Amino acid sequence: MCPGNGNGETGHSWVSALEISVPCRAEDKNCFFLQPFLLVFHSLFPETRGRKTPEKSYYTGNNSGVTNTIIAVMNIILNFIKKQKIHLIGWTVFILCEIFIVGFSTGLFGDTESYIIHYIINILLFYFCAHRAYPIIFRTNFHWIWKLPLIGGFTFLCYLLINYIVDTRILKHQSWKTVQELEMGHKYVLGVLYRAALFMGNAGFYYLFLVHLKEVKTREAAEKSSFQIELSKREMEAKLEQSRNSYLKAQINPHLLFNTLSFIYQDILASSPKAAEAVMTLSDIMRYSIDCEFTESTIPLKEEITQVKSLIMLHSTRFEEEPSLIFETGDGIENIRFIPLVLVTLAENIFKHGIFLDPQHPAKLAISHCGEFLTIQSRNLPNRKSRATSMHKGLENIRQRLEIAYGSDAKMLYGIREQYFEIEIKVRID
Repeated sequence: MCPGNGNGETGHSWVSALEISVPCRAEDKNCFFLQPFLLVFHSLFPETRGRKTPEKSYYTGNNSGVTNTIIAVMNIILNFIKKQKIHLIGWTVFILCEIFIVGFSTGLFGDTESYIIHYIINILLFYFCAHRAYPIIFRTNFHWIWKLPLIGGFTFLCYLLINYIVDTRILKHQSWKTVQELEMGHKYVLGVLYRAALFMGNAGFYYLFLVHLKEVKTREAAEKSSFQIELSKREMEAKLEQSRNSYLKAQINPHLLFNTLSFIYQDILASSPKAAEAVMTLSDIMRYSIDCEFTESTIPLKEEITQVKSLIMLHSTRFEEEPSLIFETGDGIENIRFIPLVLVTLAENIFKHGIFLDPQHPAKLAISHCGEFLTIQSRNLPNRKSRATSMHKGLENIRQRLEIAYGSDAKMLYGIREQYFEIEIKVRID
């Protein structure tokens, strides 16, 4: 029993920690015998360092720190056993078989301490050769010819020296080995060589198994990658086939539309030539818009200018008075290549969302070329009755197409200024 602490309290004589009864004094601040163990354990497993040490001692009512440490230890041990169970079972069977077969055949058994130390050394030799030595030796095709005897010989010498030190310094009290057997003679060296050859040879087979396993995994990964590539290829072919069908449909549907417009044109030409001309102009504009979807990324501006003039003429047939729309084109811009449907969309935007019948406030669409910049400007009074959503959708479409085609070389600004809705596009042209 431990004496009291002087305050009338009775000290505890025995304390249970980690399910081991250990004698402790009540005035100890911590359970002293656990501290070295915890330091070693935390150094081996850093993930347990974050656990706080309890303010009270391990035996004064607060054992949360010990409990957390025990749980962490058990989890690590269980995970290790689960991952390495094949190795553990294999080594256990091998060691037991060797001990009993050799022991019963010779009539001699070694001490438990001797078995533990020597088998630890042998297991370390096995894994060192399999995971470190052999990968270095067989890294290249022909260098193993000189690396194998060099590294193998050095490994054996280290193994021989360690065994000799263990046998002569640590296990010299063994009764089943004589002093002569522990001398560094040919008999001792050959015995250690046999053990080294046994474990280094088995390590070689294990290394070959690891190489084969790696090759199998690499082959499986390559086959999986090839399968994914083939699957992606088939998906692309299916999408391409779908695109071809959509393209054929896109060709058939306009063909029917143009045939219908041609029939209407022929039917009304005699009775209303002006309306028939408008139908033909509409047919040309629609054909141009559809053809632009399947043409090159850029076209000469003269084609776009022609379509804008046709669009203005088409809308002029709707009213008795001429539209108040000024369309200006600069000199020498007809042959400049530019993405299609920008000018047409801006002109259509004026007719749909702007006021273009007021001579006092005419709408304006202008395109000019100065230096390396192409400038497009649009200006009109906004029609408050139109829907702004569709207008912004068309302008956003233009902005995205400019960004895709020209990147940072294209700038587009639009908004209300002095009651006019203005659009300005500047593009650097090579």
